[in-house]
Order: sequence, then structure tokens, then C-alpha cells
Amino acid sequence: MIHKQFKKFIVIGVLSTVVNYSIFYVLYKFFGINYIIASSVGFMVGVLAGYNFNKIWTFGIKEKSNIYLVKYWVVYITSLLLGLVLLEVLVSAAGIFPEIANVIVIAFTTCTNFCGTKFWVFKA
Repeated sequence: MIHKQFKKFIVIGVLSTVVNYSIFYVLYKFFGINYIIASSVGFMVGVLAGYNFNKIWTFGIKEKSNIYLVKYWVVYITSLLLGLVLLEVLVSAAGIFPEIANVIVIAFTTCTNFCGTKFWVFKA
């Protein structure tokens, strides 16, 4: 079951990540917005894009309850904060370009997000 859910989570994650990274890239490259702010905005829009798909399709939750949404945001905000710290370390301390560092951060937050949603938000 977890394997199937993880595959679905990855599909939704890829779609959400395309939204996330596209927004990050446009804000950072074309509007000159700070990479931390651009990454935050991209992350938030990606979260919104994935919530209902993960709730219904990945984890099979049909129940309408705001507690899922609140817990989902707690997981994703925590993940965002951890990701931003990692992004800053990768850019400032490791000297990695923000465009590449953000990809590393997305991989990291994918793992933290799945664990949080599987074992806390939508746990059976």
C-alpha cells in the first residue's frame, strides 16, 4: 500500500514541483526577486496545487474536514522552513547556484512531505 501511495504522491509531487519551480524561476530570473522569497512563493503555490489530489487520489480520503487542511499546512510549512534553511546553507555556505540548490531542496522536502502526510495528516 505504501509503495502505491508513494508512486501517486510522486506523480502529484512532480506536477506540483513543475508549478513550484516555474514560479520560483520566473520570480527569481525575470523579476529579480530574492531567491528565498521566490522559493517560498513557488513552494506555497505548489502546496495548494497538490492538496486535493493527494487527499483524494493518493490517500483516498473522501471525508470533508478542515483538520486535514490544517495538518497539511503544518507539514508543508515545517518542510518549507527546513527547506529554506537548507537552501540558504547550500547557496551561502556551499556556494551552489540557487537554481541548482532549489532542486536539491525540492528532493529533500518531497521526502519530509510524504512522511508527514502519510503518517500524520492522512494516516489510516
